[in-house]
Amino acid sequence: MSELSKPERVLYALVAVALILGAMKAAAGFLVPALLALFIAIVSAQPMYWLIERGLPRWFSILIVVIILLIISSAFPLVISGSFVEFTQQLPFYEKKAQTLIEQSTTWMNDFGVGEMLPGLFDPAEALGYVQRFLAAMGGILSRYFLILLLVIFILVDVPRSLNYGNSAAGQITRTIQHYFAIKTFTSFLTGLAIAAWLMILDVQYPILWGFLAFLFNFVPNIGSVIASLPALFLATIFQGYGVALIVMIGYVVINVGISNGLEPRILGQQLGLRFVWIFLSLILWGWILGPVGMLLAVPLTMTLRIVLENHRSSEWIALILMPDKAKPEEG
Repeated sequence: MSELSKPERVLYALVAVALILGAMKAAAGFLVPALLALFIAIVSAQPMYWLIERGLPRWFSILIVVIILLIISSAFPLVISGSFVEFTQQLPFYEKKAQTLIEQSTTWMNDFGVGEMLPGLFDPAEALGYVQRFLAAMGGILSRYFLILLLVIFILVDVPRSLNYGNSAAGQITRTIQHYFAIKTFTSFLTGLAIAAWLMILDVQYPILWGFLAFLFNFVPNIGSVIASLPALFLATIFQGYGVALIVMIGYVVINVGISNGLEPRILGQQLGLRFVWIFLSLILWGWILGPVGMLLAVPLTMTLRIVLENHRSSEWIALILMPDKAKPEEG
């Protein structure tokens, strides 16, 4: 068989990528818990080996790590379940209040000749429904958490110690993901805590729920903080007016800019190694394939892909396209 021409190789590569992405979307029900388990295991490997280095047996180190994961994960449903149920039950009431507010705002904006634009720009039922679907998806993940934990245990039992220290692509991926999630979890927790406290001070409904949402969406770069702020802004507007909603928005901006653009880069110590356009496109792609969880894992998944491409000469040029100029290695 004669060697394929370059256009033919590109065409076959595109077809292969499309087939892989289609298969991943079809298998999303299996991939989501498997990927979550893999990333949790990678992050948990570091404290596990720290315990082993202190003289504890491997099985006991795994047991301690799993107990800590259970304690942390059990806190989330206990904190947000009541708020989520009440918020879901009150959705028709919120939609009615929102519709009344939009009608009043439309009447006021008619004086400026732009009142007819408002209903087309914002659909409160759709916005609130999206929040409900996202939180329901997170609840579905929590309901399968024991399966995820079981997979985490199996991975921790077999994960080689060299991954934490080796210079192979797998070692680079492991250390990058550990570093990213450790810092991101810390800054996301600070963000969620500050948002919840700010909303409590302003007496906005369900401050713990919106703080938890801010914690989750802080893992989604750039647009996550904007999406997380919408429910609280919406409730503040329909119940307390535009003035309080403006104060809520200022609080979100100050907290997110201060932590994401001030504190996080200082302790992260490095950029994500991805161009902004690829981060944005990865959110769309992984969100389409894996749903809401795909948006949370979009950056580590894309960073993993970049490292894999970077370690093969034939695909290194693709990795260079994904990386910002300041992150590219200088040619010697």
